[in-house]
Amino acid sequence: MQFENISHIPQILGCIDRTHIPITVPEEGYRDFVNRKGWTSYNVQAIVDHNGRFRNVFAKHPGSVHDAAVFKDSTLYKHSQEIIPQMEKHVNGQGIPFMIVGDPAYPLLPWLIKSYSDSLSPEEESFNVYLNSARVSVEMAFGRLKARWRILQKKVDCNYKFVPQVIVACCVLHNFCEDNKDRFLQEWLQPVIELDEVFVQPRQQINCERDNIRSTIIRECLKDYLAANFPLRKTLLR
Repeated sequence: MQFENISHIPQILGCIDRTHIPITVPEEGYRDFVNRKGWTSYNVQAIVDHNGRFRNVFAKHPGSVHDAAVFKDSTLYKHSQEIIPQMEKHVNGQGIPFMIVGDPAYPLLPWLIKSYSDSLSPEEESFNVYLNSARVSVEMAFGRLKARWRILQKKVDCNYKFVPQVIVACCVLHNFCEDNKDRFLQEWLQPVIELDEVFVQPRQQINCERDNIRSTIIRECLKDYLAANFPLRKTLLR
């Protein structure tokens, strides 16, 4: 319901995204950790709720592993029916399941919704704006996570085998901070911005399967619902 208050789109449970965390690795096995941008990392996938808390973190794959392989190997993908409640809400006669919001690189699945791409109608563009108003929560969460824990603002220099546990621990501590409404200063984000300029994030298309037909129908239904009940919106940046 909270995501619906933000985006007017019902049945959104969380938002998914990925980030590469820079690490220091020994020469042995070095190549396994070199990502598409040429630096060593762990490829981390996470789901965030409307409060910016991490609800699912998958951090076991080295940076060379393709985003699609990380997604298909994740507990979310393998056990989506157990993780995501199997309840629907009817909108204009169409059953809408609980969904996770992803960026356009993700496939369109019954439980995973993404924005439209290519040539957009006014209604499709407006849908994208509403959907992205929900998805910003995961982008902000990654930024606040890295801003809070300085170990993530440079190459993590502990033994690379323990880095996944360090990342998950930082996510857990981040959640405690968010729950307690601990102070967060915007200037803490500046080192994160500088980090992203040095370690440019690799982005890959996650074409692990074709867009699901039922999911296409669901997205069309939600697009029409928004167009009929809320003002059409335009993308600010083109």
